[in-house]
Amino acid sequence: CEPMKKYIEERGGQVLVNQPLASIETNEDGSVKCFKMRDGKEIVADEYVSSVPCDIMKRILPRAWSTDPFFRQIDELEGIPVINIHLWFDRKLLNVNHLCFSRSPLLSVYADMSTCCKEYEDPDKSMLELVFAPCSPIAGGGVNWMGKSDEEIVQATMKELERLFPTEIGAHLPDGGAKLLKHAVVKVPRSVYAAVPGRNKFRPSQETPIKNFTLGGKLAAEVVACRAAGEATKGLKEIDASILAKKDSFEPKDPMGVKGKTPIAFGGGEVLGKGFESKLRDQEAVLLEA
Repeated sequence: CEPMKKYIEERGGQVLVNQPLASIETNEDGSVKCFKMRDGKEIVADEYVSSVPCDIMKRILPRAWSTDPFFRQIDELEGIPVINIHLWFDRKLLNVNHLCFSRSPLLSVYADMSTCCKEYEDPDKSMLELVFAPCSPIAGGGVNWMGKSDEEIVQATMKELERLFPTEIGAHLPDGGAKLLKHAVVKVPRSVYAAVPGRNKFRPSQETPIKNFTLGGKLAAEVVACRAAGEATKGLKEIDASILAKKDSFEPKDPMGVKGKTPIAFGGGEVLGKGFESKLRDQEAVLLEA
């Protein structure tokens, strides 16, 4: 994230860390008044953007917006777990300078960051970053990898990499193949929404009915309408009829808020290590179930 932070600060912006959001405060017309932090600080701006996953958005949604069909459609979405794996090798593997889709049933996409990313650039050693998914029955997988140790996950990953890189990784090679120097396993209990049939229609657009509030991240769907002259314009996505049919029954709801200060609490990921079971039990106990 350091390059992003640098980009913002070079243009006069400020990046605040360890500043958990308490609530989104609204004006009488429903527009955002400020983002209120847990320490009482109020962040006032011309435009506000939220890129949190669907499960977190449900928890921080202001009462003033809770009966709006645009936001209530998010109730139909549920985040799924994802595991990101970082592997450092003792040599350079054959690679290409872009993200690759994998034929592995465990590793959906991967990239050699030593080639693709300047911050990890290394002409002699590869650093692979992989998405281990689906990683639980909730996400459509056959094994609950969220309940497995880092060592078990890395072992399964290396076995799959032997298939993807048969001439470079594996004990069957004359020199034993590329050696793993170190690893990091990042577990994200509530990541992107579950892309099951019939769910995509409930994704809200990036533009919202709130004049100074925009949605970002994987939750929001970009809507581009093409005019006759070929000009592209963004706009609100049409709300599904099933949601509109229930709009008169929507009752105002106070936001539940987010508990904890960890990345997981706000929809991010963590390297949980050996204490992963107790940490997940405190935050997402359901993911430990077989």
